[in-house]
Amino acid sequence: MVWRDRDWRDEAIAWAERRLAERGRRVSGKAEQIHVVPWSTVLRIPTDRGAVYFKATWPPQRHEAAITEALARWAPDQGTAVLALDRRRGWLLAEDAGPRLREVLAKDRDIRRWHAVLPRYAELQLKTAPHVSELLKLDVPDRRADALAMSYERLLKERSLMRIGLKEGLSAVQHERLRGMVPQVREWAMAISAAIPATIQHDDLHDGQVFVRDGHYRILDWGDACVSHPFYSLSVILRSIAYTFKLGHDAPELAHVRDAYLEPFTRIATRKQIRAAYPVAARLGWISRALSWALVVENLPPASKRKERGSVPRSLQRFLEATASA
Repeated sequence: MVWRDRDWRDEAIAWAERRLAERGRRVSGKAEQIHVVPWSTVLRIPTDRGAVYFKATWPPQRHEAAITEALARWAPDQGTAVLALDRRRGWLLAEDAGPRLREVLAKDRDIRRWHAVLPRYAELQLKTAPHVSELLKLDVPDRRADALAMSYERLLKERSLMRIGLKEGLSAVQHERLRGMVPQVREWAMAISAAIPATIQHDDLHDGQVFVRDGHYRILDWGDACVSHPFYSLSVILRSIAYTFKLGHDAPELAHVRDAYLEPFTRIATRKQIRAAYPVAARLGWISRALSWALVVENLPPASKRKERGSVPRSLQRFLEATASA
């Protein structure tokens, strides 16, 4: 793993030091590598004006740095201040965005914090919608209606990812059912795209991706992001909150969180259109999640691939579960 290579780290730190010097800042201590996974790494670098964070991502997700910088321009209140980036290498240097919401909730288990986070996320999506063409030029995956349906159909042909009949994989019956739903997926995706425009969609938004500083919530870690229907985010969001707060899928607390997220969209669509779209989008969001995991699993080294091999089938099984309970 290149992130563990001493020469690579030295080069990354030297780059960060140069970029900071250009801004009149000085590194005041030793950089600490606080996060290492196959697809990314994060270094915490102390400076004479507070800590900054360096993040590098692997080639399939190098667009994350460019997304973060673009969002900082389009919706500066919702992201973090970007100090420097190298799009070619997928390197990002940013200000400290504060502790994760996960650590905050560990001390203060108040679900109402999500009532503050999600309208901000919705506002970011609304502000970003006019910039879809720019996002696509940054190589952000396209999962708008047609693209989602075509990608879904192609994904089902990747038997190594489906693991049909194998441990952590789909059963033959599940796979056949998913194949039979290709026309339905296209129809659903087209129907909900009519009233609500495509925009940035985080695709892995949970309490580990939200940061809190000076009372402001900021959303980071855009490596899995795509251009799609905004409501696809609800799949992961609601499941994550239900897990954290030990809630059933039909708990009123989840409905309140969902409604807080959906309210800003009433500026561009009727409540009837929104009510019709969100349950369909929450199902299709699991297809988007399966596609995000497919991109990761396909590029993992063998040892890591074994650990994550159930991720794509699991997301598709959740799609089937959501469809069955609709």
